[in-house]
Amino acid sequence: MAGAFLLVGMGLLGGSLGYRWHVAAEAERLRGEGTPVTATVVDRSGGGGRGSGIDRIEIVYVYDSAGYRAWIPCAGVTGCRSTPQRELTIRVDRNDPERFVAENGHTDGSLSFLMSWTVIPMGVVALVGAGVLGLVFRDRDGWA
Repeated sequence: MAGAFLLVGMGLLGGSLGYRWHVAAEAERLRGEGTPVTATVVDRSGGGGRGSGIDRIEIVYVYDSAGYRAWIPCAGVTGCRSTPQRELTIRVDRNDPERFVAENGHTDGSLSFLMSWTVIPMGVVALVGAGVLGLVFRDRDGWA
């Protein structure tokens, strides 16, 4: 059981931190190499109160005569303080137009569950639980 907690904790913590690093590196690459495209905000969802989910916007854009649609977080950690502007600039990967970074810093991968800050505390709790269970199992012979 302790081993399972340890594996889950390490997986969540490592996966979350690794994915965040990957998304940040991809955003930096696209800021330098991406093609600027104007995207239109067509919908907004979430962020209306506790339990309403991440404040996010849906954008549509055209690149090389093909249309694309994606959801991204609206703004920073706190979401949008007001209705976002109708248009925003994104920088699109020429080789894979579904990959982009928006002017608000978010990428096409920013809504992954691994980007949620709650994954890190869950990973830490799982690691602590594994440590406590490990101590219990190690010392159980001394209780008899």
